[in-house]
Amino acid sequence: MIQRIQSIYLVLALVGAVLLFMFPTATFDLVNPQTNTIEATASLDLVAKTTTYDETGAIPTFVGQSSVILLIIAIVLAVGILGSIFLFKNRMLQMRLVALLLVLSLAYIAIVFVSSVDGCAEFLTASYPIWTANIHYGVGTFAPLAIAVLLFLAQNAIKKDELKVRAADRLR
Repeated sequence: MIQRIQSIYLVLALVGAVLLFMFPTATFDLVNPQTNTIEATASLDLVAKTTTYDETGAIPTFVGQSSVILLIIAIVLAVGILGSIFLFKNRMLQMRLVALLLVLSLAYIAIVFVSSVDGCAEFLTASYPIWTANIHYGVGTFAPLAIAVLLFLAQNAIKKDELKVRAADRLR
């Protein structure tokens, strides 16, 4: 049934997946080390939203190759979680789909921490060599961690539900 606890976990995971599109993964303050002032800011978003301008030119919202991969994984996560909510009648398929989504969520986390944030920081410091980039992690960095935990909890709840149904069938 749709009101079971795993559905609540999946809805919360879906909210986390939607947050990935709304908030930046990381923001970067480009600091002039001589004056110790912030000269410009940039952000790593799944979808480029704005470009900020300062006296030295445009500082773009960074959307690189790894961000495109992150965007694809985020879309698959959101659609997969939404689909798994409505698979409550087929618990085995729901459990497999949630396990796949958990692996995708962990891959998203790995890509964010291994390549995206570091790659963006290296790009900005190469483009503006006199400045240093200070990284501030955003909601888009921590939402996948919450999604992974919620998917794990949902999978355990689905497994417990399946065991209860099998035990009830055995008693008949």
